[in-house]
Amino acid sequence: MRHQKNREVDRVETRLDEIARLVALLVARDRPLQDAIADLSGVGFGPTRIAELVGTSPGYAKVAIARAKKKGPSGKRTVSETEE
Repeated sequence: MRHQKNREVDRVETRLDEIARLVALLVARDRPLQDAIADLSGVGFGPTRIAELVGTSPGYAKVAIARAKKKGPSGKRTVSETEE
């Protein structure tokens, strides 16, 4: 019984992973990769998972997330950054 339950959990996890990948594809469609990464981060995905979903490295995802945070929600650099 327990073995069957484990297989069922594995099947559900596999399906959820497929759904996450499809959502990532929809988010990234016809958009710059950095914007898609920022959006995926904004809904709670971490850099490693984002990298898996969009096909890049975790390091690239971390940099894209940091840049997006610097730019703020409007996509423009903040006043203090433009004055530097």
